[in-house]
Amino acid sequence: MRLLPLLVVLLFPFFFSANAQSPAKWTLETCIDYALKNNLGIQQAQLNKQLGKNNYAQSYLNLLPNISAFVSNDWTNGQQFSLAAFRVVNATTTTFATGANADLTLFSGLQQVHNILRSKQDLLAANFDVEDMRNTTVLNVTTAFLQLMNNRELLNVSENQLLTSKLQKENIEKRVQAGALPEVNLLDIEAQIARDEAAVTNAKNAFELAKLGLRLILQLKPEEQFDVELPVLQKSISERISESAALNVYNTAVLQQPSIKAAMARLRSAEYSNKMVIGAFSPTLSLNASLYDYYTNQQKSFDTVANDFVTTPLSTQFKDQFRKTVGLTLSIPIFSRGQRIINLANSKIQYQQAKVQLESRKNTLLQTIFEADANARAAADAYYSSQKSYEAVKRAFDAQEKRYNTGAASNLDYQTAKNNLATVESELIRNKYTYVFRKKVLEFYEGKPISLSE
Repeated sequence: MRLLPLLVVLLFPFFFSANAQSPAKWTLETCIDYALKNNLGIQQAQLNKQLGKNNYAQSYLNLLPNISAFVSNDWTNGQQFSLAAFRVVNATTTTFATGANADLTLFSGLQQVHNILRSKQDLLAANFDVEDMRNTTVLNVTTAFLQLMNNRELLNVSENQLLTSKLQKENIEKRVQAGALPEVNLLDIEAQIARDEAAVTNAKNAFELAKLGLRLILQLKPEEQFDVELPVLQKSISERISESAALNVYNTAVLQQPSIKAAMARLRSAEYSNKMVIGAFSPTLSLNASLYDYYTNQQKSFDTVANDFVTTPLSTQFKDQFRKTVGLTLSIPIFSRGQRIINLANSKIQYQQAKVQLESRKNTLLQTIFEADANARAAADAYYSSQKSYEAVKRAFDAQEKRYNTGAASNLDYQTAKNNLATVESELIRNKYTYVFRKKVLEFYEGKPISLSE
């Protein structure tokens, strides 16, 4: 018992932290922020961007001289002429050499300048690729989130239908017990309740699958909690899409979309690549410099004290044999087995490929926007039509319900009106979310941020 207070003190922080770490609700904005930070496609694009930064830095570093140093020590055994013996002898020669070399390209047909410009365009393309991947992620998350909201409302409709049937069953039971209705009506309503329960089960499954789809897009780990906070869209949508919306959106998007900007940057990169290949036909002028010194044990000098030839000391040899060289080299390309000509032909093809890619992306963007505009208009018309249909069917159901409660309508007529209302209401919900999504796509291509708070 004396250990109990100690256990409470030790376990209290654990329980407190467990309660403090309960997951918050995931809104659309939360989902988008999380996806932008954790999406693997975005991370891959960011790595490519870092490679582009490195290549761009290297293009500037190529303007600097190339400097290297060396140290060598060689042993050679064989016959050689000995100055001391004044004859050919079998001996081992030791040679120790040090040196440094430097070379700087002064002119190479402006290849290095064009390489800098090309690397800059490649880096810009990589930056735009990151933005394009982020935009794609935002669209995917929004699509999944709206699908989840749609399935949530369909689930609410099914649950309301089931609740209405259960309340109707209570009314029928009272009337059957009073002898105002035959018992077959009670069996009919029980069958209807069973159908409504099945509909609720299917709607729950669809909702959970949509939630799983959103979870997979976010790439959440299995152990991570995921509780979504779904906003309620306004019941009616009164704003219409203008007739010139598609063309206006395209004119804006073609100047702002990162996929188009990336293709334009790659076209300019291909242009500079072509200039680099042309520069390879130009002579190359380079500046060379070197330092060299060496020592060999076969270097002899006459020692007056010993009255004999002895190996010249290393310090003396290094002082006497140190050499400095500075020179200019002009390299003129004459023939390289047709490699330069083939490279030039390939660079022209690659430029045309980049040009075609740019036009293809523009055409794809134009087609996507006009299709989204047409789909949004169709969804708007379907939504307004289903809204009118729902209002009419709702009035019919209310009238049929009053007649049924007064005994003027049969149970079959009432259930038919109830099922018709559920069908029209579900269609209204689907059309509403289809219209909202299509409209959000158009706003996205206009450069507007996606939000459901309006």
